[in-house]
Amino acid sequence: MSKFRKSLLVIWLAAVAALVIEGRVSSLLDGAERYLPGLELATLVTWIVVLVLGVYWIAVFFRYLLRRLFWRVGRRLLLSYLFVGALPFLMFAVLLLVMGYVMGGALSRAAVRSERQATLVRMDRWNLEYSLSGKLPKGEGDGVEVYDTAKKRPEETPDWLRNRSFSGIAARGGDAAFVSSRVYVLDGKPRTITLVLPLDDGWNNDVRERAGFSVFNFVSWDEPDADSNGADGKIGASGNDRHGASIEINGKRKKFRASGTETDVDAFFNEHLFREIVWFDQTGALVEWESGATNEEKTVSTIIANPIPNLRDTYFGGQEYSGPLLRGIVGFGATLFVMYAFAALFAGMLIFSITRAVNRIEKGTKAVERGDFSYRIRMNRQSQLGEMAQSFDHMTESIAKLLLRVAEQERLQSEIDIAASIQRNLLPKDGPTLAGVSFAAHFEPSAAIGGDYYDVFSLDRGRLAVAIGDVSGHGLSTGLVMAMVKAAMTTLVEEGTSEAALFRRLNDLVFKSTDKRAFMTLGFTIFDLERRVLRHTNAGHIYPYVLRAGVAPIAIEAPSLPLGVRADVEPETVEIEIEEGDTVVYLSDGIVEAQNDNREPLGFDAVESLLASLVGGSPAEVQDALLRAVASHSGDRCSDDDRTVMILRFDQLEALHTRAELLGELG
Repeated sequence: MSKFRKSLLVIWLAAVAALVIEGRVSSLLDGAERYLPGLELATLVTWIVVLVLGVYWIAVFFRYLLRRLFWRVGRRLLLSYLFVGALPFLMFAVLLLVMGYVMGGALSRAAVRSERQATLVRMDRWNLEYSLSGKLPKGEGDGVEVYDTAKKRPEETPDWLRNRSFSGIAARGGDAAFVSSRVYVLDGKPRTITLVLPLDDGWNNDVRERAGFSVFNFVSWDEPDADSNGADGKIGASGNDRHGASIEINGKRKKFRASGTETDVDAFFNEHLFREIVWFDQTGALVEWESGATNEEKTVSTIIANPIPNLRDTYFGGQEYSGPLLRGIVGFGATLFVMYAFAALFAGMLIFSITRAVNRIEKGTKAVERGDFSYRIRMNRQSQLGEMAQSFDHMTESIAKLLLRVAEQERLQSEIDIAASIQRNLLPKDGPTLAGVSFAAHFEPSAAIGGDYYDVFSLDRGRLAVAIGDVSGHGLSTGLVMAMVKAAMTTLVEEGTSEAALFRRLNDLVFKSTDKRAFMTLGFTIFDLERRVLRHTNAGHIYPYVLRAGVAPIAIEAPSLPLGVRADVEPETVEIEIEEGDTVVYLSDGIVEAQNDNREPLGFDAVESLLASLVGGSPAEVQDALLRAVASHSGDRCSDDDRTVMILRFDQLEALHTRAELLGELG
C-alpha cells in the first residue's frame, strides 16, 4: 500500500473514531440538557469524510478484485467472448421486445382512434335514421341521449347546436361524450337532432366486447382556484373527490377526472400492467357542451390495455395463420441456436489454445528473468502466438549480443563526451586583453555537441575582432562543421584576409563540405578602437545590438543569406561609430526562440525591452539578466536549440583615440 493510501486509511479510521466520540458526547449533552456550538457541523463534516473515503475504499477494493479475478488471460478472453458473443444477443432480444411493445402500443392507439371514429360514424347514421323514423335503430343506440328541437323541450339543446351540425367529442362538466348533431329543414323550418353518447363504462365495455381490448378514459382541465396556496414553481396534489383528482403546477390547479366511470386508475394498472400491452392516447382540445367554445385546456386521455393474443388475432389472422408462422420462427431460431452452439464450441477451443500458449510464454519470460537464456518455447509455429514464441527464442539469442552492443554504446558515449569537452575547449575562455574592454560569454548546447560558435581575435594594439555563428542541426555532424569553420577562420584572420574574401572562403568550405540541407549563419565584427568604429559583416545571423546611454538598443542590421546555401553568397558589411560606454550584445537564435510550455517564443520584443533596461550594466550583468529571462520564460522545458551569448563593453575609447592622434602627429 502506498503512503498516500495509508494516510487516507488513517484519516478514515480517525473519522470513524470521531463519529463514535461525537455520538457519545451528544448523548451526554442531551442527558444534561446542554448544547455545544459547532458539534452538529463537526458531525456533518465527519460523516462526509467517512462516506467519501468509504466510497473510495470500496472502489479500490472492487478494482483489486477485478484485477485478481481477470489476471489470467483465459478469464479475460472468456469475459470478452461473453461481452462480444453473448451480450449482443441479449441486447438484441431486449431491443426486439421493446420494438414489439412499442409497435403493439402504436397499433392499439390506432385501434382506439378507429373505435372513436367508428362510434361517431354510427351516431351520424343513427341521427339520420332518427330524423326519418323518429326512433333509433332497433337493438342499437343503448345509452344514447336524444335532443330534438321539434319536441316539447327544445331548450335542452344548447344554443350553439340549434342551427349547426357537429360531430365530435364534447366536454360536459367533468365528463366527455360523443356528440352527433345534424340540422334538417322540413317545410321551411329547421330541426336539430342531437345524439349524445357518454364516454363511460358502457362505451368502454362495448369497445372491449367488439375490439378485444380495455380502455380507461379521463378528462383533464384547469380549475380556477383563487384560494390556492400553491406558489410559482411548486407542485402540489389533492386526493379524489366527486369532482375528480387535482394537481397543482406552478400555482395553477389541474383537475383530472375519470370520464363517466367508477374504475380507479390504480386498479386499472394493477389489473393490466405487465400482462397486456399498456399504452396511452390523447385527443385534441374538447368543445364545451354548454357554449360550443373550444377549450384548449380540456382533453380526453385514454389508457389502453391490449392483450397480446388479441393483437395477434387482429393483425396476423388468428391462430390458423399465426400458429404456422410461430412454428417457422421457432424452427429458424433453433437452427440459429445450433449454429451458435458450434461457434461457441470453436471459441472455447480458441480460448483454450490461446491460454495454453500464453502460459508457455510466461514460463519462458520467468526463465529469462532468472537469467536462463537457454530456455526455448516448444510450440507450433503456425499461428501468431507461435511466431511470438519464435521471436522469444530469437530474443534470448540476441540478449548477449545486445549486452555487447550496450557496452559499445557506452564506449561511443564516452567518446562523445570527450568530443564535447574538446568543443568547449575550442571556444575562448577569456576575452580580449585590450585595456578598457570587458567581456562575457555563455555557451549552452541543446545536445551533447552543439552547433553554435563564437571566437575572439586580437589583431593589434587598437583592433580586435569577434565572430559568432550557428550551424544548422544538432549532434556530432554540426560539431565537426563548427570545428572546421573555427580552424579555417583562425587561419584566415591571422593571415589578414579581408571580410569579403573571408566569407567567400568560408562559404565555399561549408557549401562543399556539407549536404544541401546544411548551412551556417555567421556574424563577424572588427572593432577599431582608435578610430572608434566597428565593421560588422553578416551572413544570415541574428543582428547584434549596441546598448548606448539615452537611446533604445541599436540593431546592427546587415541582411544576407547564410553560408552554404548556395555557391556564391554576398555578405553585407555595415560600419558604425562606437562611443564611450557602449555595450555590444551578440545572441544566437536559441535565446530569441526559447519557448515556454505553450510553445510561445521569447521573441525580439521581449529581448529588446530587456536590453533597454540593461544599458550601463557590465557584460556579466547583461549576460546573467538574459539567461534569467530565458530560464523564466522556458520554465522546465528543455531547450530546442543551442543558446549562446557574447557581450563586449568599451570604457576607455577616449584614451585610445587620443593616443592614436599623438602617434599620428609624431609620425
